Amino acid sequence: MAASFENEYLALARKYRPLTFDDVVGQEYVLSALRNTIDAKRLHHAYLLTGTRGIGKTTIARIIAKSLQCELGISSKPCGKCAACIAVTQGTYPDVIEIDAASQTKVDDTRAMLENTQYPPMQGRYKIYIIDEVHMLTTSSFNALLKTLEEPPSYVKFILATTDPHKIPTTVLSRCLKFQLRALRTDEIAKRIIEICKQEQISCADDAAMLIARAAKGSMRDALSLCDQAIALGGGQIQREAVLQMLGSVGDENIELILKLLLDDKSVDNVTVLNQIYAQSPNYKHLLDELVTAFHDLSLYQLINGTKLEVFTLPPSMLESYANKFSPQDLQLYYQITLEGLKEYAIAQDGKLVFEMTYLRLLAFCPVKKKIG
Repeated sequence: MAASFENEYLALARKYRPLTFDDVVGQEYVLSALRNTIDAKRLHHAYLLTGTRGIGKTTIARIIAKSLQCELGISSKPCGKCAACIAVTQGTYPDVIEIDAASQTKVDDTRAMLENTQYPPMQGRYKIYIIDEVHMLTTSSFNALLKTLEEPPSYVKFILATTDPHKIPTTVLSRCLKFQLRALRTDEIAKRIIEICKQEQISCADDAAMLIARAAKGSMRDALSLCDQAIALGGGQIQREAVLQMLGSVGDENIELILKLLLDDKSVDNVTVLNQIYAQSPNYKHLLDELVTAFHDLSLYQLINGTKLEVFTLPPSMLESYANKFSPQDLQLYYQITLEGLKEYAIAQDGKLVFEMTYLRLLAFCPVKKKIG
């Protein structure tokens, strides 16, 4: 008896993958430029999409392919219902060929692909090659690709995607229309998480969504993968305590306690702070990362005088409370100390010891002499 997959769970990152340009979060500049070129029928023969992981490079490449192959005509708003649109979405359209350059680095693989460019498309208007992680190709493969990329047949379009454009030869870059995708802001990711949870009828606390968004470091795919993990851990809900446990984070409250210690706030003491951190059994590397981020955010907030830029990880309330209580010199010193702690973490056998020594250094170099103990 054949197995049924109708009720198979689909990961959130796959289920909510954007199907149109309107679904894509952020990337306004890139989307505007692509819409204009597609609607004006000013189609370049090669596009290059660059940016960090999980921000939509391959997704946008597929939407471009769908826009060019839609049976209703070339448009930045493909219908999504015709056979061509459905097949491109499902990855089964014969004239949209997706290639993972990381697993096909040999020059013979590239030559075999290029030999097929001489044949016109079987069903669509164009034969579209989406080459993911194109920087992984060898020098010989790039040389083989170069001539075709320079003067491809009129029905061939290349869409290249990479996280590391610096590894692509200049001769290849010069033949592409390049679009730099940016890492998503924390608030953009958190807003999208909350929207998806509402559609899934999953309870999601706003502060939990923000914690996940911060941990994703600009990647929507990473954020949704963390959501799946948080849902499993929280028994069908996304709650703050479960997310903190999942991330191995001590939360903003304990970062604030460390800041108070450095300011010689009498309401806190070393024993209380350390006991509270130990009780949570945190991921100590993640804790050091949070401290580095905190000192960075406070320094930058001082520089721009509290301007409302969406570049911070710390909550606005913490920035407003502590940025002006530290000198710029002290924040630079604390940043260097915690950064050095991260370097030591990579070679130490016990992350807890590295955190403790970093913590002691922060207190030892604190302008206000504190008694350790």
